[in-house]
Amino acid sequence: MARIPITPFGGYLNPRSTEDDAALTSVGPRTPGGEYLRRFWQPIAMVEEVRDMPVPIRVLGEDLVLFRDKSGSLGLVHRHCSHRGTSLEYGIIGQHGIRCAYHGWAYDIDGTVLETPSEPPGSRLKETICHGAYRTHEHMGLIFAYMGPPDQVPEFPVYDTLVWPEQNKLVPYKLNMPCNWLQVHENAADPIHTAYLHSIVTGVQFTPSFAALPVLEFMETPQGLLAIATRRCGDNLWIRASDVILPNIAQFGTGFVDGEKEKFALCAAFTRWITPVDDTHCWVIGWRHFNDVIDPRHEGREDDIGLDKIDLMGQTDERPYLERQKSPGDWDAIVAQGPIVARAGENLASTDKGVALMRRQVRAGIRDVQAGKPLQQPRFHGKGVTPTYNNETILKVPQRDGDDQAVLRAFGHKVCAVVLNSDHLPVGERQAFVEKAVSDMRDSGAFYEGTQASEPKKEAANV
Repeated sequence: MARIPITPFGGYLNPRSTEDDAALTSVGPRTPGGEYLRRFWQPIAMVEEVRDMPVPIRVLGEDLVLFRDKSGSLGLVHRHCSHRGTSLEYGIIGQHGIRCAYHGWAYDIDGTVLETPSEPPGSRLKETICHGAYRTHEHMGLIFAYMGPPDQVPEFPVYDTLVWPEQNKLVPYKLNMPCNWLQVHENAADPIHTAYLHSIVTGVQFTPSFAALPVLEFMETPQGLLAIATRRCGDNLWIRASDVILPNIAQFGTGFVDGEKEKFALCAAFTRWITPVDDTHCWVIGWRHFNDVIDPRHEGREDDIGLDKIDLMGQTDERPYLERQKSPGDWDAIVAQGPIVARAGENLASTDKGVALMRRQVRAGIRDVQAGKPLQQPRFHGKGVTPTYNNETILKVPQRDGDDQAVLRAFGHKVCAVVLNSDHLPVGERQAFVEKAVSDMRDSGAFYEGTQASEPKKEAANV
């Protein structure tokens, strides 16, 4: 934004731009951002939300009805009947498809018109009409939809964090956010807020370890980017590297880390999408992971996870307003930006490099779709398991005299480079490889090399 003269009590002089970046924030049909998001599978509901009645639902600015017919098949169709527009939320679910209550027209889950009973015998009207419908896919308690061109359906991505570690349990959840999807998703690329919002300014919300100011780095990946925050906790260094996956997915570690015990966790505690409802509403929807690697002390609370609830403070507006004013959480900080952030009024700083990078990546994807080009990111893996890069690493690397910030930066960079360069390995082997490679670098003193904390040493073996 254009700079203005520094003037005390000069609020009158501040720009009052209400302009938003519609190319990124608009999600409806035929909008640039909406067309981009429609090229991917999007989670739209928890399986438990769909019972024996149609569920009216709004996704990507479209009014739809989600239902399960009596054969067990899921349907996602345009809400208004193709005959005279009555809402199919009042439709009657049949053995196959759904029937409009107004005049009896029946539609299969793919939009095929099964019956037009009010028409005379021999009428072929139903053969000339197809009701709007979208493909669905169920996976581990969530329902996904593909709303893009029907001849360009991508494979459903199975991320490595969903299948490893062994015995990993996925618990679905869905939270409502009354604001644009992009400002919610940007939070994943903003690791500095975990120090201020979750500890320094508002008091300890997760653990005291989050109060240590991290050294930040952002790495592009084949799927998007890594937002790397490296902190010192006594003699230990702790990396919290969050995986931001295009277009609207992110993975995180836990909120229970105290930094005292060594840890190698090439997996996630959360895998979530930000699914737009429309331009000013969205869902945070995904899975909470339960396994011994990411949460070795079993501090997660499965009973607190589900529809409009999660076992992490500040992710909803369930607390009284006065309490949220005293100690705001993510929900408050993000929703309070407004229904759609006017980015023309921002003053981005050095810690916002991840947010800026993520916006560039989304914008590049939008341009590729507009130009009819294949998407450069994320990398598609067909029916195979898709490698991801979330990691939570805690290792003993004692502080030495000299530039400890450089040591933190080297640690974060080198560990995440190993994670990035090992994505060709099967998930179990990859965890063991990363753990050994990082331990070897620690034992060789590689994290001190090139810093003022030590004399230069020979570079560790290439991994």
